[in-house]
Amino acid sequence: MANQSRMQKSSVKILDDHHREILCRAISNVLSTQAAETAYAQVVDGLPLRDVAVVRHPRMISLHPISNCHYQLCPGVVEKVQEFRDGFSPEALTFESMVLLAYQAAGPKSKAFGTRLIELVALAVHQVAVLLFNLDTSLHKGDGITEWAPSKDDWLFWEKHPNGPLPTLLHHQWYTDFEQYPEGVADMVGFWAESQILGGVVLFDRRPKDIGGEADAVYWHPGRRDATYRICKLLPDQKQKLLDFLIATEPQEAPPLPLLPGGENLIRVDPEEPIAETGIFRHIWERKEPPLSTAIDARMKDVLDPGDFPTVADWRAAAARGWARKRKAERAYDLEMTAREKAAGRKPEGREMVYRERPADSY
Repeated sequence: MANQSRMQKSSVKILDDHHREILCRAISNVLSTQAAETAYAQVVDGLPLRDVAVVRHPRMISLHPISNCHYQLCPGVVEKVQEFRDGFSPEALTFESMVLLAYQAAGPKSKAFGTRLIELVALAVHQVAVLLFNLDTSLHKGDGITEWAPSKDDWLFWEKHPNGPLPTLLHHQWYTDFEQYPEGVADMVGFWAESQILGGVVLFDRRPKDIGGEADAVYWHPGRRDATYRICKLLPDQKQKLLDFLIATEPQEAPPLPLLPGGENLIRVDPEEPIAETGIFRHIWERKEPPLSTAIDARMKDVLDPGDFPTVADWRAAAARGWARKRKAERAYDLEMTAREKAAGRKPEGREMVYRERPADSY
């Protein structure tokens, strides 16, 4: 999959002067923010800060050794990032040629121009994290923090991570399929950096127009406790505020980064659903289809969380999708057990799996 995901890439030098100047300035504006400096310093350090890790791993943080360490960055890593930034040129980056050409084809005042500029900036933020991670500067090799795992009694952890803990704590919980990423683990870190710097992994509507696709829509997928876990469509004013910052020719006192969706972002997408069905993604390889599970997922809670579900109608619709997926998992489990029993020469047991809609008045 990784090799198949590699596409022809080009430098920004293929762009005309106007488009290249705006893109390079936008990338530099983002890299100059405190959010970028702090995130990239953690990449160079090799571990997220303790407070960032608390945000990223709330369920097991009380047991994880990082809960009692790494309150501050290790000495020297900020200076290394500053040195890297001061000597860095956006022209050193390469992008998928088709994205560069789509950006070049868009007029400076068009919606497509802004959308493609945001896409290229997201790719740049991601790529810089990949470059820094691949320098292999981690100061925590062998300290056991990244490698820590709970006991085998923690079935939730081991069901999700049957091969043990992920190779880095610098990851967004929904973007961990590093085996199929073009840059492997480094891409996992890249998605994490997007969330830390921009406010979320940057996604787009890849659906055809005839089935409701909006080519210029921009979606954010946060990966922090202070924001929803669901994918949110940016509002026009949020997108414009971001673009104003990206194209600014003078430093801004209050950069809008990280940009975190809130209750006003009513159009949301469930990350539990396959991206091939939702059509909301940047790269088709970024997330595998979530495995079917008979467990209750976050959409099926009895109490409405307005941070995740801003309206009752949205909550009910999401819950219905959750229950439908659970019933699909139960059917698959039933068929698997029946097949196993037949293969073993046993008469299949009568299983009374109840597949029904959850009562509407139970929401």
